[in-house]
Amino acid sequence: MKTRKDLVWNVFVGNFNSGKIEIHNVFDHFRVWQDLCKAARKYKDSERTLFEEEVRKTMMYYYWGKCEWEVVIDHWPHSDRRKDLKVDVYDQLLLNWRIFCDYLWDNRAVLRRREKVK
Repeated sequence: MKTRKDLVWNVFVGNFNSGKIEIHNVFDHFRVWQDLCKAARKYKDSERTLFEEEVRKTMMYYYWGKCEWEVVIDHWPHSDRRKDLKVDVYDQLLLNWRIFCDYLWDNRAVLRRREKVK
């Protein structure tokens, strides 16, 4: 039986405390998890488009344009002539949006299960 910890979708984030770039599972954000569970219970099998729109809004609300979820991508070796790129978690999700939505849709049973989080 799959649980919340079995769902994994990793992205890169910057850790201000350590100064390192780390890997973060987007499902480890408690409020994101709650909102995804609500969306999975709210929409029926024939309402996938509505489900995807709700997922998009949820991910945008929690992960879009917030400095704690951004990481800067730069060239190596660094050159002042080249521009670096600031990418947040939402941008990283958009890179594989269709696959991410398929993953969530296929795992609705996990999302629909009411799990007690400690």
